[in-house]
Amino acid sequence: MDQLQLLEERVNLYMEEMGLDSQASEDGLYLFKYGSTVVMLSLFESGDDTFCRFVSIVLKDVEPTLELLHRILKLNTEVLFGSFILFDDNTLSFSATVLGNNLDFNEFATTLRYVAAISDDYDDILQDMAGGERAEDFLDSD
Repeated sequence: MDQLQLLEERVNLYMEEMGLDSQASEDGLYLFKYGSTVVMLSLFESGDDTFCRFVSIVLKDVEPTLELLHRILKLNTEVLFGSFILFDDNTLSFSATVLGNNLDFNEFATTLRYVAAISDDYDDILQDMAGGERAEDFLDSD
């Protein structure tokens, strides 16, 4: 069994332990609601190392103003780890990637909770500045 498969098994166990749906999509992504946000989890490898990337949606359809860009750059210097990312489709997300080779439950759970909490903590503030929809809003409309 290769390193990526080992990481996938470990992540499935951790997600089950946290009461989360541990089914990956066909493209290997885990997507689930966590609190008031949506979290995407992806596993990948580079060389001899494996990685686990956590991405939470902060806002969809934001107006990418200079003020917003300046604010998220500043926020990136203030968060403990991870970073805000603005995608081409004007989705603002927060992401953190951890090494998967020896990923333990505490590191997995702490990173997942941190990424979701940052998204939840900043969605209202950034929405006032740039508009868009919070994950909680577009989830409720589905």
